[in-house]
Amino acid sequence: METRLDCAIKASNQLVTTLHRDGLDNGCVTTFNDSLVIRQNFTDDENRLHRSLNSLRNAAAGETRLYDSIYDVVVGIFRRKANRTRPWILVVVTDGDDNCSTRSARQCAQEVYRLFTNEESNFLFVVGVGSGVNSSKLQEMANVGRFEYIHVKDFLLLEVALITLAHKVTTSLSLSVNALSVGNVSASWAEVQEHRKLSNVAIDYGLLIDMSTSMNEISSRAQCFEGHDLRKYRLGPWICDVCGKNGPTEMSEYHCPKCDFNACHSHCVSGSPCKPTSSCPNKHPMRYVNKKDPWRCDEDKKLYTGKRLRCDRCDYDICPNCLIEAERADRALAYLMASLLLRD
Repeated sequence: METRLDCAIKASNQLVTTLHRDGLDNGCVTTFNDSLVIRQNFTDDENRLHRSLNSLRNAAAGETRLYDSIYDVVVGIFRRKANRTRPWILVVVTDGDDNCSTRSARQCAQEVYRLFTNEESNFLFVVGVGSGVNSSKLQEMANVGRFEYIHVKDFLLLEVALITLAHKVTTSLSLSVNALSVGNVSASWAEVQEHRKLSNVAIDYGLLIDMSTSMNEISSRAQCFEGHDLRKYRLGPWICDVCGKNGPTEMSEYHCPKCDFNACHSHCVSGSPCKPTSSCPNKHPMRYVNKKDPWRCDEDKKLYTGKRLRCDRCDYDICPNCLIEAERADRALAYLMASLLLRD
């Protein structure tokens, strides 16, 4: 089983592979828990960066000194050692709320803006993963410090977050970054890498990775309706079995090969089965199916083609119109039962 730290290392390695061009770009690796540790100073050697990242496994311990560590990287590494003629990019990955910094969130944000992000060519991305981060506080920091805060539901989606910011960086000559949407990624790592190879902009970039105790926790996978683990898989065009929407890319982040099941990330949480939006009369979860063959709705008995909700256990199919009517009836019944209980 992968820990949170394993997922962070994997995603960070992929980011380095995609962004880095030996002899042109400089990268560095730093980590934090109770204190900041420089794992690799700025280097143009990609292999050194990968070795540094891979050495982090099984080494998480301690508290979460987030704000002071961001400040230390900005002042002690970028301001002192980075090439000031280049764009600077700092990517921070954390899974928890700060609990041992000497400066406040606002103080950190103000210093980051004064020393780093006030330059239009410099960018800071803070990626908060899971339910342990204080997203409201980090978003307030981002507003004050003029940087991007990205919240990701679980570590299995961290690669999606990093490919999103990499895509924004590499496809803009000015490195101008607009609002990021983790659920709307249109590029693959290979496509981002190709853009990066063609770019004439050399960068200095840094990774700051949380190494506190919570990063040792297992990042368990989401599951399909039948309880099988879901994994990332390149399918080509696909639809979400939960909501019926078309997949945003050819990569399904939540795929079950046993059930041929796919889901959007908004329906899935690590360690739990994906939540269905509808169930059949026998209360089994129904899946969206998209096949060209004609099919008959079990409610209105009419023939249809295209997407439908289906329960394989009961061999039950329902069209969208009948589904809406059934859900209205269920809500009306629930309201009636609640009213009777209140009356009693």
